[in-house]
Amino acid sequence: MNINPQQIDQVLNSLPYPIGKDNLVQQARQHGANDQIIGMLDKLPNKTFNSADDLKSSLSGLGNLGGIKF
Repeated sequence: MNINPQQIDQVLNSLPYPIGKDNLVQQARQHGANDQIIGMLDKLPNKTFNSADDLKSSLSGLGNLGGIKF
């Protein structure tokens, strides 16, 4: 999986918080997230994320990001 951490940061920092998972996926797509990023976001728990840092923490906890560090 070839995912650019800078692209993820750019997308996550452009989202309106707090944001629920369903709205997160929709908004991320509108802000230019590619299919790989959307696939990662789809694996997140169904909850409300209060900030980009909250979201990054949840993404890091997935354990399947191929060593991506935020």
